[in-house]
Amino acid sequence: MKITNPEALMAASISRRSLVKTSAIGSLALASSAFTLPFSRIAHAAADLASGNVAEKAVWSSCTDNCGSRCLLRLHVKDDTVYWVESDTTGNDEYGNHQVRACLRGRSIRRRMNHPDRLKYPMKRVGKRGEGKFERISWDEALDTIGDNLKRILKDYGNEAVHVLYGTGVDGGNITNSNVPYRLMNACGGYLSRYGSYSTAQISAAMSYMFGGNDGNSPDDIANTKLVVMFGNNPAETRMSGGGVTYYVEQARERSNARMIVIDPRYNDTAAGREDEWLPIRPGTDGALAAAIAWVLITEDLIDKPFLDKYCIGYDETTLPASAPRNAHYKAFILGQGHDGMAHTPRWREQIS
Repeated sequence: MKITNPEALMAASISRRSLVKTSAIGSLALASSAFTLPFSRIAHAAADLASGNVAEKAVWSSCTDNCGSRCLLRLHVKDDTVYWVESDTTGNDEYGNHQVRACLRGRSIRRRMNHPDRLKYPMKRVGKRGEGKFERISWDEALDTIGDNLKRILKDYGNEAVHVLYGTGVDGGNITNSNVPYRLMNACGGYLSRYGSYSTAQISAAMSYMFGGNDGNSPDDIANTKLVVMFGNNPAETRMSGGGVTYYVEQARERSNARMIVIDPRYNDTAAGREDEWLPIRPGTDGALAAAIAWVLITEDLIDKPFLDKYCIGYDETTLPASAPRNAHYKAFILGQGHDGMAHTPRWREQIS
């Protein structure tokens, strides 16, 4: 990319957003020199934008990748083609009301939208399955075909024969209002749903067993604590989207000066110089470390018993039903009074993790 006005470039002030934007443009320009990508004209588009010669319109949309955050995207359109994407630029971007900025996956959505292989209109199969023979049809014909077959399947096979797929990228989200398929099928009498998935549903399933319910508070609660333990939690890599959890955590820590301990086999991006202590355990031995910590808390009388009785089930016999077997509670298991007869001490843990 040729710089036509170096004096203006040197005199320009640099902000975090302009640095990210400029770096992204430079990276994409380099990539376009080696590959034929849908965004190969980004350098020219950026130059036109800077000169004010672009007749454009900006429309709000959201990221429809397979992520539940559905971050805000502002699409800049020229000649019915998206040539530039930016994220949320509204509001004051302050703690408690920060901008919902998309990650790189959302910011690069032009690659999908403008890709030559993107399906932009309905196609009907005219050959055998697998032959790859299709013909273009109108939207009216497509809607009629889908509607007729949906009614036929519901009549012949019942509502359990209709399954709404998870992982489509648009099956759930606030901004896209893409819960419409579920509402439609509920209005038709129901559909075959699912439980569990490869994504955040795993968190929901595990939380009930670990904490007696789903997660209930926001990361901003860190502002009210003195200790943060990231135990198998790496939001810098797993929560990169518009929630901005890593940035939010740091803002909350500044208010409480909380100490942060990161427990992870590798030195992850959540740590990255922010942590006060990093504990690199062996992969898959989290449970052993947790059990040893529980042993110390129990034997040194550091347990908050009223808290456990209120929020947890099964710590001891107090919250178990009368029909529960003797010593079937967690405390007995940790102290070696349970079914395996093994005390889960720190020395025991050292041999594992």
